Amino acid sequence: MDVPLYFRYWGKARPDVEAVAQCHLLPYHCLDVAAVGVVYLRHHPALLAWLRQELGGLDDEALIAWLAFWLALHDLGKFSLSFQAQRSDLVESLHGSPGHARAANVRHDSLGLHVWQEHVQPRALDEGWFGDGAEFGLPFWVRAVTGHHGQPPLNQVPFLADHFPDRERTAALAFVDAVRALLLPADAARLADRLGRDAFEHTSQQLSWWVAGLAVLADWVGSNAEIFRYRDVADASLDAYWLEAQALAQQALSHSGVLPVQGQTALPFQALFPAIHQPSPLQHWAATTPIASGPQLHLLEDVTGAGKTEAAVTLAHRLMASGNADGFFIGLPTMATANAMYGRIAEVVDLLFLGDASLVLAHGRKNLVEAFAASVIAPGVDEHDPHQQDESATRRCTRWLADHNKRALLAPAGVGTLDQALLGALQSKHQSLRLLGLFRKVLVVDEVHACDAYMQRTLELLLEFHARAGGSAILLSATLPSRMKTALLKAFARGCQHKAPALQASAYPLVTSWSASDATTLTETALDTRPDVRRSVRVRYETERAAVVQGIADALAAGQCVAWIRNTIGDALEAQAEMLNHLGADRITLFHARYALGDRLDIEETVLATFGRDSGPGQRAGRLLIATQVAEQSLDVDFDLVVSDLAPIDRLIQRAGRLRRHVRSATGERLTRPGAVDQRGEPCLWVLGPPWAEAPEPKWFKQTFPKAAAVYPDHGQLWLTARVLQEGGFAMPDDARRLIETVFDADADLPPGLQHNATQAQGKTFASSSLAQLNGVKLATGYVREGTEWLADTSAPSRLGEETIDVVLARWEGDRLHAWREDKGRHAWAYSTVRVAKRLIAAEAPTTPAREAELARQRELLPGGGKWVVFLAFDDMDGQFIAQAQMLAREGQPPVARTWVYDANSGLRMLTTNPREGSR
Repeated sequence: MDVPLYFRYWGKARPDVEAVAQCHLLPYHCLDVAAVGVVYLRHHPALLAWLRQELGGLDDEALIAWLAFWLALHDLGKFSLSFQAQRSDLVESLHGSPGHARAANVRHDSLGLHVWQEHVQPRALDEGWFGDGAEFGLPFWVRAVTGHHGQPPLNQVPFLADHFPDRERTAALAFVDAVRALLLPADAARLADRLGRDAFEHTSQQLSWWVAGLAVLADWVGSNAEIFRYRDVADASLDAYWLEAQALAQQALSHSGVLPVQGQTALPFQALFPAIHQPSPLQHWAATTPIASGPQLHLLEDVTGAGKTEAAVTLAHRLMASGNADGFFIGLPTMATANAMYGRIAEVVDLLFLGDASLVLAHGRKNLVEAFAASVIAPGVDEHDPHQQDESATRRCTRWLADHNKRALLAPAGVGTLDQALLGALQSKHQSLRLLGLFRKVLVVDEVHACDAYMQRTLELLLEFHARAGGSAILLSATLPSRMKTALLKAFARGCQHKAPALQASAYPLVTSWSASDATTLTETALDTRPDVRRSVRVRYETERAAVVQGIADALAAGQCVAWIRNTIGDALEAQAEMLNHLGADRITLFHARYALGDRLDIEETVLATFGRDSGPGQRAGRLLIATQVAEQSLDVDFDLVVSDLAPIDRLIQRAGRLRRHVRSATGERLTRPGAVDQRGEPCLWVLGPPWAEAPEPKWFKQTFPKAAAVYPDHGQLWLTARVLQEGGFAMPDDARRLIETVFDADADLPPGLQHNATQAQGKTFASSSLAQLNGVKLATGYVREGTEWLADTSAPSRLGEETIDVVLARWEGDRLHAWREDKGRHAWAYSTVRVAKRLIAAEAPTTPAREAELARQRELLPGGGKWVVFLAFDDMDGQFIAQAQMLAREGQPPVARTWVYDANSGLRMLTTNPREGSR
């Protein structure tokens, strides 16, 4: 048989292994990926319908054929000699002579785009493959599919002829011809004629973001070598193999966990939450409000403890049941809040879907997550081929699957930090897959007020993309400034190609709803709040630290439980050391962000067991929690006394929400009978702050809290907060709107001493918002590389602040390295990871050759070859675990090593503390 030239090119390869095919032929791999895309679309009727609508009503089979053709061309750049010659042994066996080429300094994704533009598209236009007016729209389709490495291809490739000499160019063109004949009938190809030139270009431009996500997903599922087994002999024609590939794609996707699962028919609130006998007014609204059609935004504002989570889940369930959504993702401000939310959602998720829907947590590596990991997109064996300079798809797939953060966006139900969703709107690797994962889901954002200027602008960009694809969103907050509400509402309406109506209501609690189906109407619904969360809180503003310490000690001696919430880790550690003079170590729990993941999860469980909803006097009495901001949001904990460092008013309201949250007896016993009244007396929030001054000095806040001065940089807002606290208390919900608008009023009068700081803070706010705009992807430009490089997830951060790095904690036993949480089995290294400011830990300190070799060996076993982590390996020094690491070196200066100590009670600490060290 005369074998076509394109069958002499390999697409995937592995190192020499006996008794298996050495490679998978490139045409077969291309059809594998196209088949995955086709089967995925057939199982995703909502995505198919949206694409059909956007493309002018093209029928399903023609639309599927159009997309199959483009997906089959995703690896067109692998026909280049520079890619093929990475395995000269395979070139020799396939062509009969070894391949010689310049170094593969350009990846095959970019080469694919440019061989299309230089050699394929001119022919296509001359021969009229796509009808008239297709010229300016076609590049967006080829960019989307060749950008399957998670970022748009390079805009320029010099010396293209060196990568594609005559033979390789001929093979690539022949493959395009064959795929066109196999997959693209003439009626499907002439899409531009149907839409018209301008509409085709505009639509192609905007759809390219989601097509790119489809290409990434199809490439990874289609790279599963356990299902798409390697074939290094052209023993099947493209026609015959296409049928095989579709059957294999069905098998691969059936086990992937990424296919949509049908939502349950609408259930009453009581069926979803049987433990709640009387829904709150907000929950009643969520269960009964009429559901509009199409994309819609709901902003839910109510006091802490009013049941916003259950209201949001109920509303999301009803949106799914009414056919307006196919799943949900809940984004929270911190890892701790995500872990807590996961436990709450796990109890109800099975009721929300008719099929078996996987709930994925974007952090925790808990048992349910590990069970899901065993079934999702089995990655097969990593080629781990040192000859391939282009990172293999299997290695990329393995890295992705090891990252629960990203996988949570693909599952029908996901919970994680908001960051995982925000990266879908930033020039960050794999952002297009995040957008695809969010398609037609309800995006629930809890504690939305916690977004700073950078995160808020990024959230606005995400809402615009999400609305453009027909998604809906539910935003939750106890306290949301009106200017922030307006910006978020405008962004969502802009995504629906409408202008949002102006806000009118100042009531609180309040639900604000807008739907694209009735774009001129903004529904603002004032609500009551549940009687048991309506409260007056007395505030004791204390300026003497000794008085605060004594007050805490007295409360503990009286059998109460106390939370002291500090603004930095350094302050929390100081408080722990001070309170040890008054209390045994077994009565103090320290909770902050600098623990190994496994230890942090253990502490979370301890905190919830000791101070949570179901705790009793035996767990609570005389117990103290010292925590940073990780404890202020979304954790269902309840303290007899809460002490807080001065923070902006919205944060203090959140912290006050942990004060006598549940109705209890005087001794701390939970009272659950209807109408029960809390017997612990008037709740009092202690706030430790600088001495109050009507005319403060510029360093008014910094003198008292030197470490926290950078955490909350707008000291004008802190002064305004301190001023309202001088009133001696507040009532919720009655005072909520007044407090928020007073402190966050952009035109508020500030004393002269703080004007300079306020101006600087405002400038940083504008700069942060501008940086988010610069880092963000632009819907109107299409999937095109612009400006900054699309590298790892950290290249365009989801939140500003110090650059951080994942530090993997380990222990030396001789010259062998063991994970800190070795008890966690196959996820031991993930459980042993902590995120630290890169200025503090940037690289491993030099060690012995034997230990260097062991570090290299263990690094290679980590997902992605451990490229983005630093090991911090401890020696046991008489019961204290000590390690060294290099700090980030200043320009022109040699690196400096610092000594670190770690234990599960206090976390990771530098022995020689930098005075500036104070990250949360």
